[in-house]
Amino acid sequence: MPTVGWIVDLTKCIGCHACYTACKAENRTPARTDWRYVIMRERGTFPNPVREFISTACNHCLEPACLKSCPVGAITKRSNGVVLIDQEKCTGCRYCMFACPYGAPRIDTVTSKVTKCTMCNHRVEAGLQPACVETCLTGAIQFVRRQDGPTGPVPEGFNDPAQTRPNIRFILPD
Repeated sequence: MPTVGWIVDLTKCIGCHACYTACKAENRTPARTDWRYVIMRERGTFPNPVREFISTACNHCLEPACLKSCPVGAITKRSNGVVLIDQEKCTGCRYCMFACPYGAPRIDTVTSKVTKCTMCNHRVEAGLQPACVETCLTGAIQFVRRQDGPTGPVPEGFNDPAQTRPNIRFILPD
């Protein structure tokens, strides 16, 4: 089965947080447990400052550091590439949180166990798009059913993709 992934077009993201809201609504995550988030940053200097928005979530890496660090085997990688955490097995030790270079695993503020983006696997298996993709007003987030090849150029500050080989590609501004 092909490995699913994201394409994030930084030239299209307007920072509206529709993706964040759709993720919260679809997955019913508790307060302060955010699987998708939007980073806002400014760069450049007067007279040409630039405001940039980067929508990010779990990258469902080809070689997930979170999976390798879990001492109880709660994290698995499905044949389609989606990385999931079994809440029945998770002890909340947070090793996966420390191991992930992208900060994707988050503590569930209700259960004290670790959760993360599931890429709306329940929707993907039903032939639908993840909620964040379907809701994105500008098409800045795209879901692809086959993610091949190297990560390519990444935004400044994005951790070394060679470590985990994340299933995300970026379209960067010129």
